[in-house]
Amino acid sequence: MDLFAQLLVNGVIAGSLYALVACSFGLILGTTGTFHFAHGVVFAAGAYGAYFATGRGLPLWAAAAAGIAGAALLGVLIELVVYRPLRKISASPLVILIASLGTLIVLENAIAIGFSTDAKVLEGFPRKALIVGGVGFTTLHVTMVAVSLIAFAGLLAFLHSTRTGRAIRAVATSPEMAEIVGIDTGRVFLLVFAIGSAMAAPAAILIMMDRGATPDMGMEAILIAAIAVIVGGIGSVPGAALGALIIGVAQNLGVMKIPSEWQAAIAFGLLLVVVIVRPHGLLGKKLKKAEI
Repeated sequence: MDLFAQLLVNGVIAGSLYALVACSFGLILGTTGTFHFAHGVVFAAGAYGAYFATGRGLPLWAAAAAGIAGAALLGVLIELVVYRPLRKISASPLVILIASLGTLIVLENAIAIGFSTDAKVLEGFPRKALIVGGVGFTTLHVTMVAVSLIAFAGLLAFLHSTRTGRAIRAVATSPEMAEIVGIDTGRVFLLVFAIGSAMAAPAAILIMMDRGATPDMGMEAILIAAIAVIVGGIGSVPGAALGALIIGVAQNLGVMKIPSEWQAAIAFGLLLVVVIVRPHGLLGKKLKKAEI
């Protein structure tokens, strides 16, 4: 029982970090229609930005803020330099997807050149081991779950309770109709890339604090995020969070019966089952584009 409880808690912790990346990826995909593979390198850039800032003498909280701001800026630059010019010439979604993948590879290698491929650890976060009911975790793990919950609640509140958030939802539902009523879709796209990029960065920073980070850390993150978004339902932020949590728990509970190196197979197995049983995802809307 202790093993099951421990693995369940581990799954919730992992799922909370997956949820940050999945919700941010799903927000961008649901609003812009762009399968933003380069989100993986934006995710990694947040961690390495914080690492660079600590090396320049900034305290941990300021370095984390710098990493988040840097990730937001990178996301906006990718939209302006890569995606927007392609949309202007009516490039196909496949071309944009390939451009996104190419951006991921180029920038990932740029990080490797600048920081080497060795794992980097972000020091300075006070850790305290906690044991509750035979289940062990640390204050850093509690912080991971808390940050994920706060970011998720904040995003939902922003989307549903602010004028700008409602504009984002309108663009996600129908870009053409949004333009007719006077919403600047280009500005909304930039804002969504900034918010989505900033939201993913804390997950990478926390991972760098916990177990270290490498330049290619974004590839696994973006694959899990994409699976979570599809499982939860494309266009649904709550669905992305639910899909991420399910994947995190399933991967960790699966260790009871399956070697840990097969965790990725568990995620793709879930994807296959959901696609067959419920093609529009757990919380996705059938036959029409879901609202975020």
